[in-house]
Amino acid sequence: MRIAELLKRFLLLCAAACPAGAAALGLMGGWRGAAAFALTFLLVGGDFWWMSLGVAKLMGLSKVPEGATRWFLMGLVLRSLLLLLGIYGIFLVLPEESLGVLLGIAAPLILLVVAGAMPARG
Repeated sequence: MRIAELLKRFLLLCAAACPAGAAALGLMGGWRGAAAFALTFLLVGGDFWWMSLGVAKLMGLSKVPEGATRWFLMGLVLRSLLLLLGIYGIFLVLPEESLGVLLGIAAPLILLVVAGAMPARG
């Protein structure tokens, strides 16, 4: 399976799941839970999208340029720090909405698995 196909399926699933999940949490717990879910979902989903672009570039090269490993590792550290800072910021703004944040982290992970398990359609 190519990364572009997986990414396309993942983004289509995210486009449906993010507003639906935010609406469900909004109905159950109010706008703060919906906002925590949506912000975390977008942050984690954006992180997967960013990472897939880097992996697609690496897989498309027949020869990995010298120093690419160092840049790749620096990128992993940077993306991890940005992700953690983003989630920390969400907890600062919405401290009591841990369910929304937890679901916002878990939902993109589940969607990534579902997108990978879906049969390729030609």
